[in-house]
Amino acid sequence: MGLCETVVQLASAVAAVRQPLTPRESRWIEQLKTIVHYRDQRRLDLWEEACCREEPYPLESTTDELLVEVQMLGRCNLYQAFQPERTRAYYERLIPFFAERGVQIPPAPDLSAW
Repeated sequence: MGLCETVVQLASAVAAVRQPLTPRESRWIEQLKTIVHYRDQRRLDLWEEACCREEPYPLESTTDELLVEVQMLGRCNLYQAFQPERTRAYYERLIPFFAERGVQIPPAPDLSAW
């Protein structure tokens, strides 16, 4: 499982724990989960654009705080060479952040590639 599948897994974990979701949160989660499709099309830029349309400013809820971190994980290598160590470090920071907000995420996914 690579980075894109991890983004899907995290978005699903947020959806499972943070019920009830607002319609906007539901749309954002579903958009985050399309990352695999956009990766396969080699158009992650369009994924980013679509996700940014759902992101509120300012953030309105704990769910928003979690989802923006999921989105940032997906974006962290978008416009540069893939950096597994940097990606792993970012993910490791998310483990306690998510746990403090009631969402348990796996400790060691494979983040060596998209």
